[in-house]
Amino acid sequence: MTKNIQTKHQIHPSVKRIFYIIGGFFVIFFVAVGYTIYIAQKNFEPVMDQRYYEKGLNYEQRKHEFEKSKEKNWQASINILDRDSIKKDFLLEVRLNNSNLKDFFSDPERNVVDLKISYPATMKGSYEFQFVEKEFKVKNNYIVLEKQLQIPVAGFYEFRIEVRPEKDAAMFFSKKIFVE
Repeated sequence: MTKNIQTKHQIHPSVKRIFYIIGGFFVIFFVAVGYTIYIAQKNFEPVMDQRYYEKGLNYEQRKHEFEKSKEKNWQASINILDRDSIKKDFLLEVRLNNSNLKDFFSDPERNVVDLKISYPATMKGSYEFQFVEKEFKVKNNYIVLEKQLQIPVAGFYEFRIEVRPEKDAAMFFSKKIFVE
């Protein structure tokens, strides 16, 4: 009597089902991890202010600049800061006043006004404008900048404005305004 020995192994269907379930779980897990990495890279936002570290190091210098603008009696009036809401297409008017207006006009390419408009919690939809000295005009004993600006999307924005009437003097204004 000879027995036929078969080397063919049969796998029970329930064991196959378990392997398919475990394999499907790992496939779904790796797809989810890949999608999470993709979304994280797509929505990455840098820090709000690229120069935050330098500003922190220069804290005393900046404090001195703010004090110097007060000592020299510089006054700034910015029309949008008087309102709670503005239109998408608005006129920015910055008026500077001092007893000696000659101190202002020293370098036509000097950056005088930095305007940063941003959603408070995100960098998306943020806008930055810089206005140099040559864009200002003398009008009724004021130094005036008038610029027509546009924000395409309505919503609450934070307006941060730094005005430098002189190289070593500065003023800072900030307000949240609704753009219609």
